[in-house]
Amino acid sequence: MMKKRFARLVGLLLAAAMICSLAAGCDSSAPTDSSSPSTSEGSSQPAGDTKGKIGYNYLVMGDFALDTLANNTKRAIEAAGYEAMGVCANGAVDQTITDIENMIAAGVDGLVLWLPVDSMYLTVAEKCETAGVPFVLADKVPTDETITEQLYSYKTFVGAIAPDNYAHGENAANVALDNGWTQALIIAPGIGDGTATPRIEAFVETFTAGGGTILGEVHSDDQNEVVTKTEDLYLANPEAQFFFCTGASTFDTAALNVLEKYSDHEKKIITCELDTTIIESMVEDDYVVSDTGDFWVCGYLASIMMTNYLSGNPFTVDGKAPVITNVPSFAVIPEHVDFYQKHIAGDCIYSDAEIQAMQGITMDEFMEKVSAYSLPERALAKYAEGTVTAEELDAMGVEY
Repeated sequence: MMKKRFARLVGLLLAAAMICSLAAGCDSSAPTDSSSPSTSEGSSQPAGDTKGKIGYNYLVMGDFALDTLANNTKRAIEAAGYEAMGVCANGAVDQTITDIENMIAAGVDGLVLWLPVDSMYLTVAEKCETAGVPFVLADKVPTDETITEQLYSYKTFVGAIAPDNYAHGENAANVALDNGWTQALIIAPGIGDGTATPRIEAFVETFTAGGGTILGEVHSDDQNEVVTKTEDLYLANPEAQFFFCTGASTFDTAALNVLEKYSDHEKKIITCELDTTIIESMVEDDYVVSDTGDFWVCGYLASIMMTNYLSGNPFTVDGKAPVITNVPSFAVIPEHVDFYQKHIAGDCIYSDAEIQAMQGITMDEFMEKVSAYSLPERALAKYAEGTVTAEELDAMGVEY
């Protein structure tokens, strides 16, 4: 077990190094710690060489998902020729509004925003409207549709784009069915969670339609309780073949800890929450068989919406700012991890040339790009630009 833990530590350090590589490749001015509630991050691009300044926010540094989302946002802003101003709330959700006010005061021309709770949306919209600063929502949209309807009334609302959470669950179910597994356990946050609920609904619908059975579920927002309840569920259902985990990395790591404790390599984990622990496990262990997600591409896509707006090419649907909630997801399986680390996480999802080519496109053309998003599509695009080899495509089973 000590050897196992040491191997996991080494793996985590390697994964951390990969994140640093990501920060170097996609975020050329990595954030620095600050004693103030929030941390501001300037752009490495000289202001005189840019079309303007776009601000973006993120909640915390050191989280794989949120770091990647922030880096993707910054990369797209700068590739389109704008200066990027990033502000991190250092984990303080209540600091988010102040951070946005500070970016407005700093003279940003637009904002790409990640807002974690419904109560923030209209408050932020009002501040942006008063200041005349356009904003777009990245990765999260209001769970309350009445709030979304109210956003349309603000002239500075440019649009919103978020992943298709239903597709996350559907893809996960298909991975299980393709492996011939029909006995599942679900580990997730409290019932009603805006992200996890549609994923679970889709998973259950697809999995049961394919002949699968849900043997039991754990729903909790208490990290310590999750571990205990996951172990209890595991012991009560010896016939289960896998865990489906979603909502946060808390849930897949709880399942991973249980399987490691009992050294049970028969049961597997299918998750929608990629983090360093899961990447390392997919490489070195045989517990995690698949991670399905959009991989934080909305940082790119929301930035493209904003840069087009600022250049006089706003995207609209029926005369209104678009609210897109169907960004596709794809599954990363162990055979794809090397490619994912090198060409998606390590080299960014879209190249600078691709970002620049999406300036001045129509709404329909933008939606074609969104709809086409998949791992094979990204692999073929990188092959066409010469950054992926034919051998790598062959290894992934991608036809070209």
